[in-house]
Amino acid sequence: MIQLNWTFFVQMVNFLVLMFILDRILYRPILKILDERDKKIETGQEKAKELLEKSEYMLKDYKEKISDAKVEALEIKNSAIKEAEEEANRIINDGRKKAEQILEEIKADAERQVEAARKELESEVGAIASSIVNQVLGREVTQ
Repeated sequence: MIQLNWTFFVQMVNFLVLMFILDRILYRPILKILDERDKKIETGQEKAKELLEKSEYMLKDYKEKISDAKVEALEIKNSAIKEAEEEANRIINDGRKKAEQILEEIKADAERQVEAARKELESEVGAIASSIVNQVLGREVTQ
């Protein structure tokens, strides 16, 4: 059988005092440090999650901007090509018109020269014919 004497009670009080001291000095600070560490880890994970979401949003936004910029660049390129083709056609048409105008001027000038030569020849035909007749006949013929 167990005998209960005063040493048992002293040991019991000693054990309770030790538990109280350990609770105040060791257990509570360790638990506090563990709680703070858990809170820091949780806060860090939340910040990491927020940063990840923000980076994904920014990446999506940049991809959209790049896509929009590509579309805009393509539109600008197509517009520039169209304007260049229109300008080239305008220059070609202007060149054709100038060439036609120059050709018409040359034709008109040639017709004027032909007409002037014809009039000059018509005026000289009589003299030439009489000179030829004189040479052929060997004498001078009068009209």
